[in-house]
Amino acid sequence: MKSYTYFIAEDFIKREINSFEMNADTVIDEIRADNFKAVREKAVAVFGGDREAKADGTTVKLSAIPPSVSKITIPGAPFVERHKYTYGDLVEIIRRLRDPDGCPWDRAQTHESIRSNAVEEAYELAEAVDMASDEKMLEESGDVMLQGLFHAAIAEDRGAFSFDDVVNALCTKLVFRHTHIFGDRKANDPEEALKNWEAAKAVEKGYTSLDDKIKSVPVTFGALMRAYKVQKIIKKTGFDFSDVSGALDKIKEEVAEFENASGAEREKEGGDVLFAAVNALRMVGIDPEVALNGTTARFIRRFAYVEKRCNECGIELSAANIDKMEEFYQESKKLTE
Repeated sequence: MKSYTYFIAEDFIKREINSFEMNADTVIDEIRADNFKAVREKAVAVFGGDREAKADGTTVKLSAIPPSVSKITIPGAPFVERHKYTYGDLVEIIRRLRDPDGCPWDRAQTHESIRSNAVEEAYELAEAVDMASDEKMLEESGDVMLQGLFHAAIAEDRGAFSFDDVVNALCTKLVFRHTHIFGDRKANDPEEALKNWEAAKAVEKGYTSLDDKIKSVPVTFGALMRAYKVQKIIKKTGFDFSDVSGALDKIKEEVAEFENASGAEREKEGGDVLFAAVNALRMVGIDPEVALNGTTARFIRRFAYVEKRCNECGIELSAANIDKMEEFYQESKKLTE
């Protein structure tokens, strides 16, 4: 017997979670003149306007369903025939890739083998944000989501946790930490909201000391990010410079110590220089990761100009031509952002 999902028109319209089962037929019944428009709009949004359906027995595209219809049956469709997919489809596609007769590469992956992918995809999403590209953000957001779900698929295969467990844990966390929305606390601005979030997180994680909170900062963070996060935690204790001038003086002090150091001490003092620079940026509201990435991007653009000018002038890119390369670099600063 063929499976299907049955909806009364009013229930279909009101349904807020649009993870409809696309493999099975979807039946929408008791459509009336007063709710037809809402039914068709939602059906087109969920399944796609080009999806063919049976409208009172007549085959027609969803976007062209006539107002006189009382019942619509949308046949289930294989993945390759779809123009529209849902969260449920995504889960099933990932499971299919991991099936015994699925994709050999996907089946071979482990938590450890795809570990670095999550970091790479997160950085690509951050780059899309910097580019202010909606198209890239849409794509990269999906790639980041895939990494979490891929780990869930691997865990499900070994009986550790499932896709539903991941969603349940996330929803539980969001409800628990937003005490000013789902509880009795109040938050009149973003600062109060963040304070409530952090207080709820401390309870959830069982932090009993500042040291617990500091140690919770992942060692897998990039060095700049980790320093930035630790400094933000420490700042709340009052152990901080009174203004940025103190932080700038600290940079000078650390640079002098780096200059006077040698051997293994020079690495230590170099780290102190970077830590002091992160501190100064933090105090004026600048994320060091964003700042350094911006500088690196500008340097790449400017040196591309240097290479172009050297090629035009028949000059080799080498230390012997450093003066000319520097001249071109200074030119590039006037021409590029």
